[in-house]
Amino acid sequence: MGDKRKFLVKTAAFLVLLGLILYPLQKVMARKSLSGTWDMTNKVAGFYNEAEDQFEVMFFGPSHAYAAFSPLVLWEETGVKSYVFSTQQQPIWATYTYIKEALKKQSPSLIVLECRMAWGDKDYYIEGKDIGVTYSYMDDLPLSWNKVALAMESAPDWENRFGMLFSFMMYHGRWNELHRSDFTFRRSQARDPYKGFVMLEPQEPLYPRPAFEGITEAAPLLEKNQYWLEEIIKLCQGEGIQLWIVKSPSNLELEEKPLLNTVKATADRYGVPFHDFNEDYEAIGLDESLFYDAHHLDAFGADLFSHYFAGVLSQQYPELNTAPDDPVWKADLEGYRQAQSQYPPPEVPVD
Repeated sequence: MGDKRKFLVKTAAFLVLLGLILYPLQKVMARKSLSGTWDMTNKVAGFYNEAEDQFEVMFFGPSHAYAAFSPLVLWEETGVKSYVFSTQQQPIWATYTYIKEALKKQSPSLIVLECRMAWGDKDYYIEGKDIGVTYSYMDDLPLSWNKVALAMESAPDWENRFGMLFSFMMYHGRWNELHRSDFTFRRSQARDPYKGFVMLEPQEPLYPRPAFEGITEAAPLLEKNQYWLEEIIKLCQGEGIQLWIVKSPSNLELEEKPLLNTVKATADRYGVPFHDFNEDYEAIGLDESLFYDAHHLDAFGADLFSHYFAGVLSQQYPELNTAPDDPVWKADLEGYRQAQSQYPPPEVPVD
């Protein structure tokens, strides 16, 4: 019995020592996105450094969320503070975890779910280039039981799960790519002045909008996606938080419309408000010149949409708390406008 106890003590000591060595090494080796348009480390890690109970509204979902909703424009129009807590191609089960993580620090009155990934076509994103999707939503989450549960849901085996939790296994080959910022970066100092929004540069190619009107049939979601969509609804209802499921303007593909109809039917079944803003192009003032690519709004399109969304939000949720005179948000808004001014304004179509 004594030998067994000694073995356990030595094993525990070894694991502690190993952790003390690997933890700082992992922080150095982990991939970081700290500058430019796609500074997602600042946007995700920076959320945890925001003041508690600051955001009345929180946006969740994939890139369709962070390219469409500008919290600074929303604040300018309404005084309502918000944050976009999203990542690229964020699967619906990862969105569930992001909501749970957000509720550790924030008590939003309204959660807006951008529902594009409710009809994602994979149960796991771990093959080939898809693995980048998984690490994009795993990397900047702090280690917690929520992250462990997300790793369990994101891969069918422990080899992949362990790598998601301890990304040193993924990035141990980055020695030749390391920069000074890898050593000096502190997650406790991360901050995103755009509050999770990604400002996309206007592009020349035009992407025509498919005519999806009149498509009324529904198509089933993947069983996993349907389950987690309903779990998000139940989570919000259990926490007493209003949920609004939306589809941001994205030049909806014809094959997507039947899947979106299923999302709407699910929302209706649970009594959750739903809005497809692809149906509001004329009211918003959108055209194909205001898109970064086929499915994401550019800086001006997002600005225009966010102004429109602010009006709809004020009509549907007039009771939201406001803080219109915050000097920090005023400074961030000024920086936002300066960044936007670097792009040439869109040409006004001639009738």
